[in-house]
Amino acid sequence: MDISILSQNCIKLKGKKAIIIVDPEKQTPKTSADAILLTGIDFDTSRISDSRVILNGPGEYEIKGSKISGAATPKYAIYKLLMDNISIILGKPVDFSKLESNFTACDVAVLNADHEFNESFVTALSPKMVVLYGEKKLDGAKKLGAKNLAPEGRLSVAKDKLPEKTEIIVLASS
Repeated sequence: MDISILSQNCIKLKGKKAIIIVDPEKQTPKTSADAILLTGIDFDTSRISDSRVILNGPGEYEIKGSKISGAATPKYAIYKLLMDNISIILGKPVDFSKLESNFTACDVAVLNADHEFNESFVTALSPKMVVLYGEKKLDGAKKLGAKNLAPEGRLSVAKDKLPEKTEIIVLASS
């Protein structure tokens, strides 16, 4: 599975079968996707073609073999995905303490650090990898103890190559 940054607050998840765009915005380059996931209220889907579905909140979904569970918090939506056998929590790192138990652990946490950053939420997930993007991604990485990070534009993740100790990755467009 590949995770790439398309614009400051928009990412693309590309699995073996499905392509999912998260929070497209006006600055997002034109691209195609099987689905669009929305975590907040600020989005622009006009730059995405071929998407069959837009997911915005609670529910159980399946997109070309990728399973998606959505849950709502007072301000945002958060998703748990199973894509290419990798468990992913995707959303904004705020207080999700009232979420169901199936949102308590993952292989990879993909988080938009655009405003608030709750590091206790991230540590509670016990991810093998934390992928941060958004305006405050470097602040979030520092709160998690990361040092000397070089932002990447794209990241490839495989279930059998996940690190033993939590690794923090920062996504930024070049």
